[in-house]
Amino acid sequence: MIRVRPALRRETREGRGAYQRAVAATRGGKACAASAGGERALAGNGEGGTFADDGAHERQRTYEFGFDAVYDERATQEEVYARSAKPATLNALRGYNATVLAYGQTGTGKTYTMEGDRGTMLAYGQQRFGLPGNAPVTDGRERGIIPRAIEDIFDYIAKDSHARSKYLVRVSYLQIYNETVSDLLKPERTNLNIREDKKRGVFVEGQSEWVVRTPSEIYGLLERGAQLRATGSTKMNELSSRSHAVFTIIIEHSTTEDDEPVDGVDVGEGAPAQRQSITVGKLNLVDLAGSERVSLTGATGKRLDESKKINQSLSALGNVISALTDSKGRSHIPYRDSKLTRILEDSLGGNCITTVIAMVSPALEAFAESLSTLKFASRAKEIKNTATLNEDLDQKSLLRKYERELRQLRTELDTR
Repeated sequence: MIRVRPALRRETREGRGAYQRAVAATRGGKACAASAGGERALAGNGEGGTFADDGAHERQRTYEFGFDAVYDERATQEEVYARSAKPATLNALRGYNATVLAYGQTGTGKTYTMEGDRGTMLAYGQQRFGLPGNAPVTDGRERGIIPRAIEDIFDYIAKDSHARSKYLVRVSYLQIYNETVSDLLKPERTNLNIREDKKRGVFVEGQSEWVVRTPSEIYGLLERGAQLRATGSTKMNELSSRSHAVFTIIIEHSTTEDDEPVDGVDVGEGAPAQRQSITVGKLNLVDLAGSERVSLTGATGKRLDESKKINQSLSALGNVISALTDSKGRSHIPYRDSKLTRILEDSLGGNCITTVIAMVSPALEAFAESLSTLKFASRAKEIKNTATLNEDLDQKSLLRKYERELRQLRTELDTR
């Protein structure tokens, strides 16, 4: 998926010359064109027209890429969520692993797409879920993918929960800053190690997981972690994310069925034997730090060091994508080249349904970065993962643990 953000004030303000658009949605929102020749080369105005490519000069060359969806500057937060992230949310509820990943140059709207406007998210949480605070009234239209996924998950659970269908939801929130993994919900837990075993796959050792029962609880954790995330100001973005962030929602679902259902028989003595099945879905919501060109961001000192680490990890991500789509079938995939690719190993090439939302600026001044992002997304589109239903076959889900503890307590009470 591609999202083209609207032009920023600094790109269109007086004194910088006439604003030139270099990226446009085409083919009815199924392709994206980019040209260093600016709007003259983008003939058809992004509505499926023809595109100039005389082949004489690189400056006049127009690149066009096909995608599952391309959102232009007019796209709403609701549209982006409904087409790009809601299917992932539903897959997690059904017991599959799903990932939604926002990628792109700094200042292209990744955090806005994933979280929404911070003030709007807070205000909406206060209005709908009773979070503490006195933020101004909002209609919530600017909230992003993560808040909308939270709401859909709990709305779904509310409709599907009954005596034979039970859910348990837990969340975690981590960041990768300067190649160091830390827990945003337990800030004292820093420099965490990444491990792997046959049953759990790749995991972060020591990362906290929080059981949540209401949207207000999960909203509160999301806001707590977001406030601790590393940010900083650059010429390209006044509030630039300086870390990669992964917000994970794990959904356990227990269903109980009779082996031989008989109408009118109550559960209890004389009832047919029951069979319990538990699925464990996982939804990773990933907001990557943006790729940066130092000449544009004006980074120095600490910001320059951050930029180097960000670019190195994103370069490693690009190398993994290239290896996964290598037509020669390269056997070695360099997941271990960065903490980011290590954590995202299953999302990139494993048991997961993954959606990449690549964010681009429409401005001519950002053409090189936008073209690089489009090429990355085009390669990522070629990856074919096979996701399988996650069933709790080794009796280790939290739901089973809680049910065993409850049975034990009942037994103890009966013997007193």
